[in-house]
Amino acid sequence: MGKVLRQILVLLWKVARLVLWRWLKPRLMRLMMITAALVGVILLVVAVLGRL
Repeated sequence: MGKVLRQILVLLWKVARLVLWRWLKPRLMRLMMITAALVGVILLVVAVLGRL
């Protein structure tokens, strides 16, 4: 019983992951770029303030 349930869950997970990946990938890329830019700005501010 548990084995069958696990196989069903694994299959559902694979399908969900594929769908989410297709749908989220563009959004994730944009989010990562925005996050990277913010982190870069924050690091720059910290570096500038550290020198003062």
